[in-house]
Amino acid sequence: MAEAVTVPRKRGLWQRMLEFDSRHPLLWNLFPIFLYTFGGCLGLVGIAVTQFQVRYPLLQVLLVAMLMVPTIWRRRFPFAVLLSQFVPLAIMIPLGLTIDESAGFVAAAGGLAFTVVLYNLVLRRPLKLVWWAAAISILPSLIDWFVNYDLTVGSFLGLFAPTALYFGLIVAVAMLVRTRREFQHSEREQAAREAVSEERTRIAREMHDIIGHNLAVINALADGGAYAATAKPEKAKEALEAIGRTSREALGELRRVLSVLKAEDGDDVELAPQPGLAELDALVERVREAGLPVTVTVSGAPWAMSENQELAVYRTVQESLTNVFKHAGGVKRAQVSIEYREAGLAVTVSNTGNRVEEAGTARGLAGLSERAAAFGGTLVAGPESHGGWRVALWLPRNGEERR
Repeated sequence: MAEAVTVPRKRGLWQRMLEFDSRHPLLWNLFPIFLYTFGGCLGLVGIAVTQFQVRYPLLQVLLVAMLMVPTIWRRRFPFAVLLSQFVPLAIMIPLGLTIDESAGFVAAAGGLAFTVVLYNLVLRRPLKLVWWAAAISILPSLIDWFVNYDLTVGSFLGLFAPTALYFGLIVAVAMLVRTRREFQHSEREQAAREAVSEERTRIAREMHDIIGHNLAVINALADGGAYAATAKPEKAKEALEAIGRTSREALGELRRVLSVLKAEDGDDVELAPQPGLAELDALVERVREAGLPVTVTVSGAPWAMSENQELAVYRTVQESLTNVFKHAGGVKRAQVSIEYREAGLAVTVSNTGNRVEEAGTARGLAGLSERAAAFGGTLVAGPESHGGWRVALWLPRNGEERR
C-alpha cells in the first residue's frame, strides 16, 4: 500500500523570527538599539542640513545611552529595566528636556525603550506587575506636569490622555500575544498528554499480546512435556527445547518494547523490526509445537502494506490462536485464512470443537479492534453455530493510519 506523502507546512515570518531568536538571542536583544541607531543617523542628517541647534548635546548622548542600553536585559528583568528609566527622567525633567524640541533624540529613545520594556513586562511577568508599571509611569508624568507645564485641566489632559492611550495599546498588544502563546502552550501540553496516553495504551496492548500468547504456548508445552516425560522422554526433551525458544523470543520482544520506556534522548534503543507477515510462519510453527494443529491458507495477489498494518495482522492471528489455547474446550483445531482482495485484506481465524468457554474480559479482542479501527478496518469476533470461535479482520487497501 502506498504511504501518504505529508507536505511540510511552510514556515511563516513569525516562526522564522522565533527560530532566529532562539539561535541568536543577543542579536534580538540588541535589535532596539540597532533600530534606534538607524533612525538616529537619519535624524543627524536632517540636523546637519538644517543646522538645528541642540542643547546639551553630550548630555543627550549620555541620556540616550542610559535609556537604550538597559533594554538589552528587557526580557530577563523587564521590571528592573522599567525602574532604571527613572534615572534619565530625573535629569531630563528639571532641565526641561521633556518639552524641548532640540531633545527629540532623547524623547525618541525614551518612547522606544518604554515600549519594548512594557511589552516584555506584560508578556513575561505576572500580570499584577502591570498595575505597578502603570503607577510608575504616572509618577514621572505628574512631576513633569508640575515642573514644566501650566497647572491647568487642559494641560493635564493633553499630557496624560495620549500617555494613557499609548500605555493601554501596548498592554493590549502584549496581552494578545501572551494569550496566544499560552493557548499554543496548552495545546502542546494536551497533545503531549494524549501522545503519552496513546503510547501507554500501545505498550500495554503489545505486552498483553506478547505475554498472553507466549505463556499460553509455554503452558501447553509444559503440560505436553509432563505427560510425555515417562512414556516418550524424547518428546519431553523437544517440549523443553521449545519452551526455551519460546521464552527467549518472548523476553526479546519484551526487552524491545520496554527499552522505549527506559530510553532518554541520545540513548541507544533496540530497534528490532516489529513482527509482520514474514513472521507468521514461525508463529504458527510454535503453536503447532505446543500441540494445536493449525492450517493456513493464503489466496489472492499480495499487495504492499505498512509495517503497522502487518503488525495488526500478526497480532490478530497471535491473539486468536492464544485464545484457542486458553479458552477452547475439547479437541482443538484452528484454521487461519488470509485473503488478498482488490478492496482490502480479509483475515479469518477459527477453531473447531466445543464452543469457546467464557473466561474473563475480552481485553485482547478490544485491543485488536482498536488496531483495526486505526486503519479504517473492522474486527468481528464471536461463537459459531457449530461450535468454536471465529475472529474476522478486515483492513481496507486504502486505509491510512489514524493518529
